[in-house]
Amino acid sequence: MRGTIRGGSGYILAVLVALCATMEGCVGCCTPSIYHGPASGLDVRITVLDLDEKPGDGKVMTVVQFLFSGNPVQIDPGITVQCNGITMSWYGSFYGHAERIPQQPAKGSYAITYKDAGIISTARVTVPERPVFAAPTIAGATLSRSDKFTIRYVAGSGNTVLGRASDASRNVSNSQVDDGSLDGLDVSGFDPGPGKLSITRTQEWSVDDTGFHSVDATFSMNRQVPVTWRQ
Repeated sequence: MRGTIRGGSGYILAVLVALCATMEGCVGCCTPSIYHGPASGLDVRITVLDLDEKPGDGKVMTVVQFLFSGNPVQIDPGITVQCNGITMSWYGSFYGHAERIPQQPAKGSYAITYKDAGIISTARVTVPERPVFAAPTIAGATLSRSDKFTIRYVAGSGNTVLGRASDASRNVSNSQVDDGSLDGLDVSGFDPGPGKLSITRTQEWSVDDTGFHSVDATFSMNRQVPVTWRQ
């Protein structure tokens, strides 16, 4: 493995979980082959994990996996792989080229470029809007503790939404469809006082007109708000 990714164990764990899932079906893959060829021969999987609204280093984890004939490959060092102009390092532990990239705003983009002998192919991933909480579960709210607590938010076009509620020492979570309501969270055992709610929306889509054989993007974006659990 080459390079070091900084940003906290939470980011690294999330990356490993997400990328192990994308590599399901590659059981038996050992050390990937080195690929030096045209972009048109590659299927590309781009994963962006924007899990902190204001990351301490101002960056988010971005991972690119290249597959040739269905198998993950490492791109030859003679070919430049970049995201928004930053060269991405190879990480064999999850069969991908990765780097922490300066965070882009909604409707901005993460542009993956593959440059070989002056020929550049680009896959551009547009940043979706961050999740929005809805009343009564909004920032600063005082909320009742129950065994059937619901987080309300503005529904979107995500494939899944993970909701999490916490007090000072514990948390509960649930993953559901993106319909504006995360139901069935048991917060009855929470301590009265400060707490937090968070929503992580994951969206998946195909990116067209790139020069690659195919490109699939996965974008996970989080929002967190402070709340108070009622006595």
